[in-house]
Amino acid sequence: MTTTAITRIGTPIVPRIKTDPTQSARQVGRMFRDIDERYLTIKRRLKALFDERLTGVASAVNIQQGFMACNNAEGPDTLYQVNAGTFIYDMSAAQLADLLQIVQTILDDALLEGGSQNLWSLGYVGAEYERGTLQAFTNLSAQSQVYAQQTSLAQLLSSPALQNQIAAAYVATYSEWKGISDAARSDLANVISNSIGRGINPRETAGIISKRLNVSMSSAKNIAQTEQVGALREAQWLETDWARDRLGLNTMLLHLSALKPTTRTTHAFWHGKTRTTEAVREWYSIDGNRYRCYCSQIPCVVDDDGKVVNKGLMVKLAEERQQWITN
Repeated sequence: MTTTAITRIGTPIVPRIKTDPTQSARQVGRMFRDIDERYLTIKRRLKALFDERLTGVASAVNIQQGFMACNNAEGPDTLYQVNAGTFIYDMSAAQLADLLQIVQTILDDALLEGGSQNLWSLGYVGAEYERGTLQAFTNLSAQSQVYAQQTSLAQLLSSPALQNQIAAAYVATYSEWKGISDAARSDLANVISNSIGRGINPRETAGIISKRLNVSMSSAKNIAQTEQVGALREAQWLETDWARDRLGLNTMLLHLSALKPTTRTTHAFWHGKTRTTEAVREWYSIDGNRYRCYCSQIPCVVDDDGKVVNKGLMVKLAEERQQWITN
């Protein structure tokens, strides 16, 4: 009777909020607000820099031509072309190089704050590793008394394997943000050089730069969401493997898709299905599956046939998947 109690397999804990199976909306939103503030700081500092450095004079000849164009019938296209070179910048090649170096510094100050050892975004990533470990611990404890009796959360959080994984993630995270900063610098350098070469006035130049920074911010948020949710998933995958290796439990991953209108069909396909961690890792390594993904894979203890014992749960998940496909 005691043996039966110990070996009985419980039901996986499925998140209540179906559209956020990783339960990461609050954490991702917090990082998004941080990114908003960082890009606002960048814009303010660049405005002050450009007000000081992007100086020159408007071309009197072109101003007169622009006025004449306003009075003919050729329309706005003609006006745009004659105004193409209306501003002459007072800047040498050396001064431009110095300006672009300062732009890079402003970007790095905001996006690479803390450097490779203490990057500002590492705290968010580390917190998600811990939260993912907690979720896996709670879920496996509910499914297996053997696991609950022989595992402690403190043991998991301090394990060398988890700490090594977090350290590796930090290296990758810094590389991602370094790429964001470098790409923004290259983009802004092209905008500034082009504006000076074509004589686009400082006000228009500032507007173009603001829009390009918005594009960079969108990319930064994509990276942030991918990093945070990816860290949580990785922690769950690790504990799924460790429970099998340490305790001999028959563990797999149960895929839960967000099933949003924007969910990719290839992601919704796996909702309510189980796979090995190896198969899931392979899936996330191809076709950009890891980006903008809100899916979760929770650890589950399966029977000898590789099935989740609660058939009612599996039927319910299959119905949810079919309903999304139908809609």
